[in-house]
Amino acid sequence: MRDNDLAYVSVDEPQGFRSSVPLLAEATSDVAVVRFHGRNKENWEKKGTPVAERFKYLYSREELGEWLPRLQSLASRTRELHVLFNNCYGDYGVRNAMDITDLMRSQPLLFPD
Repeated sequence: MRDNDLAYVSVDEPQGFRSSVPLLAEATSDVAVVRFHGRNKENWEKKGTPVAERFKYLYSREELGEWLPRLQSLASRTRELHVLFNNCYGDYGVRNAMDITDLMRSQPLLFPD
């Protein structure tokens, strides 16, 4: 990916399933991308589950806070950092996007404007 300047997409999702992507916060280009899918273990591989139910997960601020060191590391090694929320149930993604923004702003030494 580095040789072709392609961005690796880091993913937060339930771990321990055959379909799970291992948690790896890595930068392979000048753009880092992180996707938050939620940690809904109950519905992750359940057959016939609608997408909205599969990604029905509202992260706690503590869970998002676990990502601050990883996000800071990615931001320090890249030109751009994109953080996307795919926990697409109701307004969960929007709420969590606001939460991570607040958490990052509360760490101005790690995330200067």
